[in-house]
Amino acid sequence: MPNQGIGESFAGVATAATRAVELYTLEEKRLFDDRLSLKLLPPAWQAFFRFMYLPVLRHLLLALRERRMPGTLGAILCRTRYLDDVLRSSLDQGLEQLVILGAGFDTRAYRIAGVDRIQVFELDLPGSVRLKRTRLERVLGAVPEHVTLAGIDFDRQVLGDVLETAGFRKGRKTLFLWEGVTQYLTEGAVVETLQFVSAVGGAVAFTYVPQGIIDGSTRPDWFEALMSFARRAGSPFIFGLDPLRLESYLADLGLALIEDIGAVEYRQRYLVPLGRELNVFDAERVALAEAQKTPVA
Repeated sequence: MPNQGIGESFAGVATAATRAVELYTLEEKRLFDDRLSLKLLPPAWQAFFRFMYLPVLRHLLLALRERRMPGTLGAILCRTRYLDDVLRSSLDQGLEQLVILGAGFDTRAYRIAGVDRIQVFELDLPGSVRLKRTRLERVLGAVPEHVTLAGIDFDRQVLGDVLETAGFRKGRKTLFLWEGVTQYLTEGAVVETLQFVSAVGGAVAFTYVPQGIIDGSTRPDWFEALMSFARRAGSPFIFGLDPLRLESYLADLGLALIEDIGAVEYRQRYLVPLGRELNVFDAERVALAEAQKTPVA
């Protein structure tokens, strides 16, 4: 996760801006409808998005992004849809609490039907939380009552302590969403977080970068530019997982793997039915897992 300075707010804002791009797709072709992301963007970003209404310029800007970072737009859009689906399914199954780790400008607590009936905890670095609160108050008037914003540094604070202070209740059906974060953390921070999910009997959907990308053995040439930018922003990629060992890795932490998907599954599940041709890179996957045993209250 970004540590300070530009990284502390840029990653969340940039991801929100990527989601906002989907608003310029025909409604019947959209993977999701996230109008709030655009509204939450800081003024300078919103000013930039005025150019997106011009089809020719929009095409050029997106083509430039695709040349520099091929498949990243498609990956973020598809993972957003997948995590939306996970949340909706959990709500249908009686979800009582949602914890969004490294929330950034995530808008699920405000746009997914039924989420206002449960308690939502959004955790991120303090600077990111302050920026999110400011934007929510400006756009919505106030942070909704069902949402609690809390600052955390995963490498330096204990997740359970932060959540307990925020009002988290053990024993309630809980889903943790952890999007675009694990690659920036130490393995210790990742393990501690997943163990907490297991201990409280929760489920978790999290993105991860394959270990081959981190160690360079399966890293595409263009990806080095993205990793270089991350280092300059104070948020280097330092953690990855081997997809072939993911099930056993999670089992050792008390979690049962339900699903592990990436570009191939995204295309089959979302893009083909919509008739969309969208490049999706293979440098990130998303796993869904749940606690193996009933937690001790």
